[in-house]
Amino acid sequence: MGTVVVDHQVVVRELPEPDAKAEILSDRFQVGGPVPTALALLTQFGATTSFIGKWATDRWGEMIEDDLGQARVDLGQAVVSPAVRTGFAHVWVEADTGRRSIAAYRGSHPIEPADLDGVAWPSFQALHLDAWPSDTAIEAARQIKAAGGRVFVDFGSPKPNWESLIALADLVNCPLRLLETLFPGDSMETAAKRLADLGAGAVTVTKGEAGAWFFRGTTAIHQPAYSVDAVDTNGAGDVFTGCMIFATLKNWPAEQRLRFSSAAAALKCQRIGNRDALPTITQIEAFLSENG
Repeated sequence: MGTVVVDHQVVVRELPEPDAKAEILSDRFQVGGPVPTALALLTQFGATTSFIGKWATDRWGEMIEDDLGQARVDLGQAVVSPAVRTGFAHVWVEADTGRRSIAAYRGSHPIEPADLDGVAWPSFQALHLDAWPSDTAIEAARQIKAAGGRVFVDFGSPKPNWESLIALADLVNCPLRLLETLFPGDSMETAAKRLADLGAGAVTVTKGEAGAWFFRGTTAIHQPAYSVDAVDTNGAGDVFTGCMIFATLKNWPAEQRLRFSSAAAALKCQRIGNRDALPTITQIEAFLSENG
């Protein structure tokens, strides 16, 4: 459950400074959002997935339905209404580095707790959230935990009452910059422990070229980033988290989870897009056999 938008992705030579202009080298429209991208990846891996989101009966809503339908993500729990406005985003990608800047509109009407009525929680093993909207995410987490499922949170930015959601999470993934925002002055290790003290079962932290870290109890593991020629880093974190969900549900050792997820994110960065760039398990395994 989470945000879904239609991205207008443009590639520029360099990200412009404020009050500056940049020539667009190429552009495309694609469906984005941390949860939809992760679900498309998990479906490709063989999982059965369902998405709880809200959009309108407009052209962007039609694009979302077509995209997720092609990705074989079930939309039976989605809320589609002519009275709302579908979310969208502008994504600027720097051609030489793959870095990106994003401005996003989440949509006019977020999912509400009442929209969860009828969800058959016992039929699902896990719930993946981007922590938005907060009250509904917390309620959904409570309901699937009561049904014996696990909760995964891709925590990209501060949300209202976020501490209550972290307390319900089996795994939280967040960028280092968010930890620095939430806990200014703390080391990464201390900040991750503070999330764990709130109740998170495990915490992963990512920082682009610096790699990724896994924290659980007294375990702290660092996975250096794999060296690749990046052309589009947008969606790399979504792929990383999707792989962590897959590997966690497979009960792989922590080191294996981190390597697998980091390799998948590196592969995604080598191609443009949120769907065509999703790596297969075979591609990830081949990459790991070549890169260790």
